[in-house]
Amino acid sequence: MSDNLSWHLRFALLFSLLSTSATYLAAAEPTSAQQQLPRPHSEQWQNFKQAECITDLTRCLPADALSNRRQHNKWKVFEYETAEFSGKCISVGRESSAPDLTLKLGKEGWHAVYIGLSSITDLVRPAKNNVEVKFTSDPAYTRLSNRLDLGPQRRDVLEEVFLGTVDLTNNDLQFSTVYHMPARIHYVKTIPLTDEEVARLNADRTQQKTKTAVATFDGYTWIHPFRPQNRADLAATFSAYRDSDFKTWWFQVGGADLVHHPSQVGNLMGAQLDTFPREVDREYVESVRHLHQQGIDPLKVAVEEAHRQQAEILICLRAAGWKAAPPWEEFFMSEFYEAHPEWRCIDYDGTPTMHLSYAAEEVQDHLIEVYREALQRGADGAGFLFHRGMPMILWEEPFCKRFIKEYGKDPRQLAEDDPRVLQLRATIVTEFMRKIRKLLDEVATQRGTPGRRLKLAVSTFSTPADNRKFGLEVERWIDEKLIDQIGIAWFAYYTSGLKSRSGDTAYYARITEGTDVKIFPFYIGWKMESADSLLKSVARDNEQGADGIAVWDPNQFVTWQKGRHPYWPLVSKLGHRQHIRDGSLIFKPTTIPLTRLGENYYSRWYPNTGF
Repeated sequence: MSDNLSWHLRFALLFSLLSTSATYLAAAEPTSAQQQLPRPHSEQWQNFKQAECITDLTRCLPADALSNRRQHNKWKVFEYETAEFSGKCISVGRESSAPDLTLKLGKEGWHAVYIGLSSITDLVRPAKNNVEVKFTSDPAYTRLSNRLDLGPQRRDVLEEVFLGTVDLTNNDLQFSTVYHMPARIHYVKTIPLTDEEVARLNADRTQQKTKTAVATFDGYTWIHPFRPQNRADLAATFSAYRDSDFKTWWFQVGGADLVHHPSQVGNLMGAQLDTFPREVDREYVESVRHLHQQGIDPLKVAVEEAHRQQAEILICLRAAGWKAAPPWEEFFMSEFYEAHPEWRCIDYDGTPTMHLSYAAEEVQDHLIEVYREALQRGADGAGFLFHRGMPMILWEEPFCKRFIKEYGKDPRQLAEDDPRVLQLRATIVTEFMRKIRKLLDEVATQRGTPGRRLKLAVSTFSTPADNRKFGLEVERWIDEKLIDQIGIAWFAYYTSGLKSRSGDTAYYARITEGTDVKIFPFYIGWKMESADSLLKSVARDNEQGADGIAVWDPNQFVTWQKGRHPYWPLVSKLGHRQHIRDGSLIFKPTTIPLTRLGENYYSRWYPNTGF
């Protein structure tokens, strides 16, 4: 056993004693567990004191992929030091094309594995960083990053990031670069697991009771930051979900009829452009074009990866995803929208909007065909996201003609909130819901499984009043058995939820009681700020009758508190209700300041101030 084996434990204790703040689970009656300081993630294992660390990453192979100089096709080696240990790390920059590396571990049996990643400075500020890591037994890489702030005097800090638990017999580690992302890997830590821990882990992976969380994927950000070139690159998006509670995926294809799969019905965002609003838009289009040229269907890959994880995946469309304002007017642009100006929504005062009206049967039927084509990939159902967004129906000619036919009055001569106007909107939207349900039943029959119900999910608004305003007859859809899942989307524009920042979970629990319809209050990955407030809110929603939690963009957590609590060990287990109550999903980050990196001996004199 090397001299470095005990460095982590000693430093973790030192860091704990120096910590200036204690975080408690916010609850009316904190339990004794909740009153304790969170422990590092690695200390949950019985044998954490037997941890072994590899701090010399020059053991990675092939050796000729390593260099003491910056080269685009090499990993650069740095000597480094901390207060407790030293080693040799490997680093890549934004423009790297360095090959994948393998690190032989030489272990047998089950272990918990952690990767020590460094913060990266952008001269004077912390920069985004990302690296892909996998066990050789894994089907795909997992993306990991250091989420910590820089230390005092802009000192780089190491964060110990949990990779997973696995049988390491004949199993090693592999590292890969992420497009345009720097990274620096400093150490690998392994902790042997007891037989009892292994049994508990395997039981948790196979049980279904906690697998109640919903993850959304927006159809865009799983592609543009990573520049995927092959199927494996796409699959890396999903590998972190493998042992999580996210066993329902609401997978968006882009917009209403804007899609990223080969299509004869919808169209690719920005497909016709050779100049783009943003670099990320170019990256998205060029990536999807390349994948199509290689015969790779991104949507089919997503369906296959969901099923590989025994997750259900529903293909979701956005209500108003037709066209965006400049400078995105030719990027987010539906060809169907462009071809039919006669079906665009017209406001009460006659102002045209950039929405298509669902009062036009042709608009509904077009989206039914988008669904029909997408479902050929084998998805488990469909979803319609009303919160992205309103309006669907205003005072355009198709609506007015039908209103006059049914009521003998011109709705433009009535109050905006006339009950008849609201009722006709609701009737039209319900007719669309019936069409989707009919399609799903047809697809099940065509697949040779007529007894299997393909699920229909909808996102709705915070309150019944919000739903009525835009024609969402949720209670009727439940009574008619049209829908199966409801995401309570408090963050919809033009609704009360934007002020309350919450939805009426208790109301939805009442209207679904005694039915098979499940309700999922929404949380937003990029609006989560605190582990304490998250657990408090989730516990409240559970008590009010939620069947599970839905997370919008769970992989986008830019506002998550830095340096306080690891994000994924908490968010990936939101179905574990007992752990939500007792606070045991909150962990303290293992934070290790560097004292030297190469020639930079960290001191009060920061070297980059001259640039």
